[in-house]
Amino acid sequence: MTSMYVVLMMVLLSLSADSSAVNDDVLRVGEVAPMFYTHEIGGGDFFLSKVVGEKARPDKKRPVVLNFFTTSCIPCRKEIPYIHTLKEEYTKFSIYLVNVGENESKVKKYISKMGYTLPILHDKYGVISRKYKSSVTPTFVIITEDGKIAYYKQGFKESDTELIRQQMQKLSGKIKGEVQNTLK
Repeated sequence: MTSMYVVLMMVLLSLSADSSAVNDDVLRVGEVAPMFYTHEIGGGDFFLSKVVGEKARPDKKRPVVLNFFTTSCIPCRKEIPYIHTLKEEYTKFSIYLVNVGENESKVKKYISKMGYTLPILHDKYGVISRKYKSSVTPTFVIITEDGKIAYYKQGFKESDTELIRQQMQKLSGKIKGEVQNTLK
């Protein structure tokens, strides 16, 4: 009887530990996006708070897409070209690639070689990726003008492209439906 009790307790503890770990490993839709400041590769500074949230400048306020990547990430090489196509279609969005933990000159060479033209934010020490719980690259995040997470995913598979497009359509008003419905 005692051994059965011990086994039951171990199972219950492992289940509760797993469920809390899952909840803490990603940002949830509807959460306020963590604000940050960083350097933009190619020059300039970037303050998320100037673009989203209640302190955003009205002339700059717009939804933001962040795509966390590294130069060695194979799935990123598949997702980033797709993100480039979104830039042309969804001009209301500010779309940024966020390089995690790499030397700026290495990133510049990689960007040039791959032909990427999206602005690159440099997260040299991984501070932003930790705030966004981006333990996997790529991590794709859409933030509303109000500064809330509208979409969050880690990794990449081909079927993600349709989900990304649907979320961007909802936010841009191309599909009927309120952003609030996606945040519930």
